[in-house]
Amino acid sequence: MIFKGRTLSYKIITYATKSYQLLVENCVNSTLAEIFYILKHSTAATYAFAILLFSACGNKEQKQSRGAIVLGDSTTIITEKDSQFLKDDVLDMEPIQPETPAPTQPTPDTKDTTTKGSTTSIPETEKPVLEKGFVVDFGEAKMVLAGLDANDARKQNAQKDAGLTYVLKSNDISVGNVVFHNVKNVIVKQRYQTKLILKSALGRLDLKELGLYTSDWKPLNGKNTAGKESFGLNALNNLSYASVNNNKIANAADRELRKRRTSSRNIQAWMKEIKKTRNAQDKPCEVILDNVQWQVSGTDAKGKPFQKTIRVDA
Repeated sequence: MIFKGRTLSYKIITYATKSYQLLVENCVNSTLAEIFYILKHSTAATYAFAILLFSACGNKEQKQSRGAIVLGDSTTIITEKDSQFLKDDVLDMEPIQPETPAPTQPTPDTKDTTTKGSTTSIPETEKPVLEKGFVVDFGEAKMVLAGLDANDARKQNAQKDAGLTYVLKSNDISVGNVVFHNVKNVIVKQRYQTKLILKSALGRLDLKELGLYTSDWKPLNGKNTAGKESFGLNALNNLSYASVNNNKIANAADRELRKRRTSSRNIQAWMKEIKKTRNAQDKPCEVILDNVQWQVSGTDAKGKPFQKTIRVDA
């Protein structure tokens, strides 16, 4: 089939060539109108013209590779010398830095421009200057045992616990004062407990058999000075004890001496010492403080009420 196709193509080309030569010979001495007439009525000429067109399209010149650029070979390197093509039209990119405004310095003549409704800072309340002594911190309110020193008798929280107990380290509580800071309408009631002892050249003898005496609750008179309430403790200078007689004092002394396994000679010496004692105020009797208690109530500077019962053991 391929062979027959090629033979037919050869015949067509041969026939077209002869027809083309005949067409040229007829058109040499002919006018343009005659040439178009010949082409219109000449089938052979039409085929020949079409074949020539196809053959012309197929004879395109193929481009050949010129090869790679060789380093150092000036014939393969194109150097641009025209300044209009050598100009750099691309702008350099620089990061934009935010501008920081310079701080303005206030001048003495600057007026207050605060408008109504704006918030202004309120100065913090100055801390009160506390007296030297033992401080009991209720939170906002504070109590100071001015001129005295004490320790906690147990683990406790002064802000949360309603009952607080302390142990006095000072000798004489009556020289001190109870001072309250950041309080309003504070009320202090006081009571105490005392015990009876014998004190002479023979030594000291605690009459534990007689027990403790408990006084009644009595209000203390306070003094308000410089925003603080102060209560004096000088009333503890005059302590009371229960009513006793010589018989009770002698019996209590004898029992205490026998607990100590004291000699009979020493017991007789103590009995001779208290022979004329009729009450707790007679020598060698002495009433001493066992503990003092305060009932404290009031409101702190923020209007929060508080109430505490405080005991200080001597």
